[in-house]
Amino acid sequence: MAVTRILLPGLVISVVLSLGPMADDGGSSSASWDAVVSSDSLFRDDSDMALTEWALGRFDQAGLRLRSISFSFHDEKSPCQGQNGYFHSGEPHQVDICGFNWDRFLVTPRKVILHELAHTWVHDNLSEPARQDFLDLRDLELWSEDGATWGEQGMEHAAEIMAWRLMDEEVSMTSIGDTDQSSLADAYQLLTGSGFVS
Repeated sequence: MAVTRILLPGLVISVVLSLGPMADDGGSSSASWDAVVSSDSLFRDDSDMALTEWALGRFDQAGLRLRSISFSFHDEKSPCQGQNGYFHSGEPHQVDICGFNWDRFLVTPRKVILHELAHTWVHDNLSEPARQDFLDLRDLELWSEDGATWGEQGMEHAAEIMAWRLMDEEVSMTSIGDTDQSSLADAYQLLTGSGFVS
């Protein structure tokens, strides 16, 4: 059970959620929800919550444990610095998802939330030597640096590759250099120690 605030225009409602396990579609159990979703998370509606639970389920299936995250869904992109998603490290981590006001189960919203959750996982689990190994594998010089382009940063490659592997359907990758399927699979294996496919 989790206390969660749902934002509606001009109104914030606190509700108690009791989410049971989802059917065999990659969803997570209510135990995973309670362990990861911070009580100060902000969801606009049931679709936001369903998308979040689906994404947590994908990480569960891959055996990738997440720690506490505060989720916030927004109509506008400004909280995400003009992007569709944004990750802030902290206690708990903050994941903002922005601008999706249509079907949350289209490919783009699913890929975005997996990408942002991947940032949290990498932040908590990837050592400095592993980061350097990943940079070497991807032929990159920077892990993260203000002013660097998105595609030059190892942290963005890592999140994008994890989102690619955790998706439940094939998606094209065009934004991060070498997108050969075997190269992406090798990079995912280096990041997680697993070749998860489901």
